[in-house]
Amino acid sequence: MIFKDMKMCGKVSLLSGGIMRSIILLLIAVVSWGSIEAAESTRKERRFITEGNTLYRSRKYAEAKVKYRNALDENGQSAVARFNLGLCDVRLAYLNKDNDSIASKLMNEAMTALSEVAKLGKENIPLSSKANYNLGNLAFESENYQEAISLYKQALRLNPAFDEARRNLRIAQLKLQEQQNNNQDKDKDKDKDKDKDKDQNKENEKDQQQDKQQDQDKEQQDKNQNQDKDQQSDQQNQPQPNKLSEQAAQQILNAVENNEQKARQGNNTGQKAQGRSGRQKRW
Repeated sequence: MIFKDMKMCGKVSLLSGGIMRSIILLLIAVVSWGSIEAAESTRKERRFITEGNTLYRSRKYAEAKVKYRNALDENGQSAVARFNLGLCDVRLAYLNKDNDSIASKLMNEAMTALSEVAKLGKENIPLSSKANYNLGNLAFESENYQEAISLYKQALRLNPAFDEARRNLRIAQLKLQEQQNNNQDKDKDKDKDKDKDKDQNKENEKDQQQDKQQDQDKEQQDKNQNQDKDQQSDQQNQPQPNKLSEQAAQQILNAVENNEQKARQGNNTGQKAQGRSGRQKRW
C-alpha cells in the first residue's frame, strides 16, 4: 500500500459534513527503549536504538534503519526496534514516492513491522496501541476508511485515553459514509445509463423492423412489376392477325366487282336467248 502525499510531521485538513476538520496523520515518533522494555533489553540493543533515534531525528532514515536492524540482531524480540524500523520504512517510502517499485517495497516492509508490533496487544499495550494508530493513519491516507476505522478502534480498546485515535476514528467514519454515498450515486448513474441503453436498443430494434418491412414491401413491388413486364412480353410475342394492305384490299374489291359484272352479263345473255326462242315458237 503506497500512501499519496501524507504530511507525516503535520496535519491534513479535511472537509466532512460541511465542517472543516483536521485529522492528525503524523506517525507517532520513534520511541526509546527505556520506558518500554528496559528489563528485557541488552546493552548493545539499547545503544543501537539510541543511535538510531538520533539519526532518525536528523532525518537520516536509511542510516537509522541500519541501527534498528542491528538492535534486532541483538534481540529479535525487541518491539521498540521493530516499531522504529517500521517508521523508518514509511519515511523512506515517502521520500521515494516517485519510484513506485521502491516505494511499494518499503511500504510493505513498514506494514509488516508495524503489524507485528500491533499484534502484541496486551503484551505491550503502549506500543501495540501506537502501532494500530499508525497503521490506521496509513489506511486512511490510502482511502481505505473501513480498515482505518478497525485499526483506530483497536488502538482505543488498548488505550481508551488515546484522544488522537478517537478523533481520527470519527473523521474516518464520516469519510466512509461520504465514500459510500458517492458510490451509490455512481451506481444510480450506471443504472440510468443502462436504462438509456435499453431504450436505445428498443429504438434500434424498431428501426430495424421498419427497415425490414420496407425491404419486404419493395421486394414485393419489384416482383409485381416483373410479373407485369412478363405478361406484356407474352402478349407481344403472341401471333397477331395479318392486316391487309390498302392495295391488297382494293384488289380484292375490284375482283369482287368484276365477278359481279360477269354474273350480270351472263344473266342478260341468257334472258336474250330465251326471248328469241319464244318468238320462234309463235311462228
